[in-house]
Amino acid sequence: MNAPSDSARIGQVAPLRVLHVVHGLSRGGLENGVVNLLNGLPHNEFHQSVACLDARGEMADRVSTQVPIQVLGRRRHDLALPLRLARLIRSIRPHIIHCRNWNTWPDTVLAHRLSACRSTLVWSFHGFADGHWFPRRRRVASRGLSLATDRLFAVCRDAAERFATLTSIPPERFDVLYNGVDCRRFAPSDQRAALRRALGFADDELVVLTVASLTPVKNHAALLEAAAQVVSGTRRRLRFLWLGEGAERARLEARIRELGLGARVQLPGGSDHVPRYLAAADLFVLPSELEGMSNAILEAMASGLPVVAHAVGGNPELVDHGHSGLLCPAGNVDALAGAIGRLVRNDAERAVMGAAARRRAEQIFSLEAMLVRYADFYRNAVPVVPHGVATPPR
Repeated sequence: MNAPSDSARIGQVAPLRVLHVVHGLSRGGLENGVVNLLNGLPHNEFHQSVACLDARGEMADRVSTQVPIQVLGRRRHDLALPLRLARLIRSIRPHIIHCRNWNTWPDTVLAHRLSACRSTLVWSFHGFADGHWFPRRRRVASRGLSLATDRLFAVCRDAAERFATLTSIPPERFDVLYNGVDCRRFAPSDQRAALRRALGFADDELVVLTVASLTPVKNHAALLEAAAQVVSGTRRRLRFLWLGEGAERARLEARIRELGLGARVQLPGGSDHVPRYLAAADLFVLPSELEGMSNAILEAMASGLPVVAHAVGGNPELVDHGHSGLLCPAGNVDALAGAIGRLVRNDAERAVMGAAARRRAEQIFSLEAMLVRYADFYRNAVPVVPHGVATPPR
C-alpha cells in the first residue's frame, strides 16, 4: 500500500489557528514570503491571521480576503503595544504565534505571557535589516527571549549558525526552513524574443540583470567597477540593468558618468514587472556583501538564469557553484569581473547553467516545497491528543 502524501498527512489533523506577527506588509522579501504563506497554505487546514505591529503596508492588498489583518499602530516607546497584542491573542486563541525578526520578538514574547494563552510561540530569523549591525544589548536580550520561545528557525543554515554564534543561543535550537519561489510566475518565456523587443533590448545585446535595493549592503559600487572591467574586455554588446531604488542612486550615477558607462549601465528604478525582465535577461548578478536567503536569486534561478553572486550568507546554499552559477569571494572586484566575463563569453555554458538553475529551483526551492515544509513545521510544533486533534490553547 502506498505511503500517504504530505498533503494527506496534513489533512488528518484539525485546522490550526496561526497568528503571524510582523512589523507590516510593506514591499520586501520577508513580506513576500509571508504573503505567499498566507495565500498558499490550505484555508480549510490553517486558519491564519496577521498582526501588523506598525502599519498595514501595500503588500497586504495581495492577501486573500479570508485572512484577517489587524493593524496595531506601534508608536515610539509604545509600552501599551504588548497589551493590545495580548488582547488580540486572547480573541483569536491561536495554536501558534509566529513572529519574525528582532523588531517583533520582545513585544510578542511579552504579549504572549500577558495573554495567558498556551499558544506555541515561534520566532524566525530572516536576516539583519542593517547589515552587520546588532548591538550587544540585543544579543543579551535574545538569549532571554529564546528561553521564552518554544521554537526557533532561520531561513538558511548560514543565518541560523551566524545568529546562534552572535547571541550564544545553542545552534541546535534552530530549524531551517528555506524560502520558496513561485516557479509558474517566475519561469523562462516561450515568447522571449518578443518580450525582449517590448523591453527595448536589441537582438544581439546581452543583458546582465541585477534586482536589489540601491543600498550599501547590496554593493552595487563593486559591481560597477567589475562591469567596467567586463565591458573593456569584450566586444560583445552588453547592458547592465539594475532594478531597484535607494539612497545610493546619486553616488552610483556619478560614478557611472566618471567611468563613461552611461550607455552600458542603466538604473530604471523599481519595477512591478520583475518576472518579465528576468525572462528576457541573459545573466543575473547579485553583488551583496551580506545576504540571508535571497529571494532575488531564487527568482532568477526559477527564470532559468545562471547566477553570479558573492559567496556570503545563504548564497552557497542556493547556487550550486560551477553547475547553476558561479560564486566568488566578497570584496574581490577582479573575481566578480572574472565570473561575469566568463559567462558573458561562453554562451553554451551560460545556457547549461541556466537550465540547471531552473531544475534546482523546481526540485528544492519551489513554492510548493516551501508550503509543505511550513505545514509540517507548524503541525509538529503543536502537541496533539490521541485522535490527532491539535490541543487548543486555554
